[in-house]
Amino acid sequence: MPVMKKEWKYGKPSKNAPVTVQDAIRLRRSIRRYTGERIPDEDLEKILDAARYTPSPENMQMYRFVVVRDDQETKNLIADLAVEAAKETFGTFPAELTQGRIWYVPPDRRPWTFTEMRDGSLFEYPRYADVVIVACASESFHDAPIIYPLNLFGSICVGMALMKMWLMATALGYGAGYQAFPIMDPRRNELIADRLGIPRSWHVVATLSIGVRGEERMIGPSRLTLEGLFYKERWGNPYVRKAFLEEE
Repeated sequence: MPVMKKEWKYGKPSKNAPVTVQDAIRLRRSIRRYTGERIPDEDLEKILDAARYTPSPENMQMYRFVVVRDDQETKNLIADLAVEAAKETFGTFPAELTQGRIWYVPPDRRPWTFTEMRDGSLFEYPRYADVVIVACASESFHDAPIIYPLNLFGSICVGMALMKMWLMATALGYGAGYQAFPIMDPRRNELIADRLGIPRSWHVVATLSIGVRGEERMIGPSRLTLEGLFYKERWGNPYVRKAFLEEE
């Protein structure tokens, strides 16, 4: 995959202006190309520190992270597993089906985007990122009398921690990309756990690649309106924004 630094036109935080939480939320995109440059240690530590403030039930903090930075072989393994999984996921899909998923991509960019989805190269970016964070959750690392289901507690907490780091990276002007492909089945999960020495009481949930952006991305596809996403008081009763109510 060619990794080139391009000029930014959309969605890049300015180093000269403060970035609000709202800015970071709206500017956040999945970045899949990196220049290979190293992030200053102080900026990386700001990104990692954001995860410490993740909420968890009873403050059990059932999340841990392995920061892979200097071990290029492990980055390559994670990238290879992601490519393999992407080929399995998209490789047998008709072009029309997958292109429907990327309707927001400009038509002139769609053919190569679709090709990279099918051959998996779109997802090999952990190879080029400065840092790959391997996120783990536990459903037994606590002293509660019952076992908390991993998918309801540990994984949700990990997701919140990853988003905190992602937003911090965005606010600092870096790129990040979340992936579940490298760990999406037990075989791949075991390979990464064995490689990193992760005990079986902890489960690898996802990876987050972080680095200096090497691609230009538009602000992002349109999203559902508040009325389309939220209900008020009961299911099916659309939440109506104050401005619309005032117009009535």
